[in-house]
Amino acid sequence: MKLAVCSSSFAGAIRRGTLTHLEWLEGCASRLDVDGAIFGLAEFPRTDSEYAAQVRKVAVDLGIVPVALDAPGLLDPERSDDERAAAVALAAATGVSLLRTTAGPPGDLPPQTFVRMVAAAKAMARAGKAANVTLAVAPAPGTLVASLADLKHLAKDVDSAWLRYDVAFDDPDRATFGPRERVLVERVPLGAPVDESTVGRRGWFALEGDGGEDPFATVAAAVRALRAAEARARLALA
Repeated sequence: MKLAVCSSSFAGAIRRGTLTHLEWLEGCASRLDVDGAIFGLAEFPRTDSEYAAQVRKVAVDLGIVPVALDAPGLLDPERSDDERAAAVALAAATGVSLLRTTAGPPGDLPPQTFVRMVAAAKAMARAGKAANVTLAVAPAPGTLVASLADLKHLAKDVDSAWLRYDVAFDDPDRATFGPRERVLVERVPLGAPVDESTVGRRGWFALEGDGGEDPFATVAAAVRALRAAEARARLALA
């Protein structure tokens, strides 16, 4: 089981100035039993190429896999091509393999918005292929891709190996995905109940949610619960 922690869980501490972006990354390696990090675009203090290279180098030095850049809403047709291009460039510069994103609101004419969203997703998938970064799309309430069924519809229309799925680990429709429908990320909210059935799947488990006043303690508890479930699952197979 591969566990990654999202910087968004530490957003409060970073915003208050009690934790820096690089201190969070170092803490992932020294204080949490995780394999990778997911960088929220909102938590970057700056996004120039020099800082992106520093983030990548620190992750390598710490033995932490830079898994994904989390940039919600990029499939909203109202977002600019420049914004999407900048996100792909930052993802490539930080060395992540995934760019996580979501759709935008339906708009006044949802069918028309959907067509424009598909065009944006195709363009992003092409850009991702050129940069060797896979697009991982997640359903989000209030958007044109609000469910796994919507996500399958989008993926079918885009028809690109560079667009894959980012889903909630406990979504009941998760079981409808076949082996060819690549789920690359499964989101696990902090504090969510987990058991042996949670673990054992391929891909990354992304721990995310509000870390509260002591985010390292909150995330560490969630990591321990998942690792314990993994240990029980292995014992059952022994």
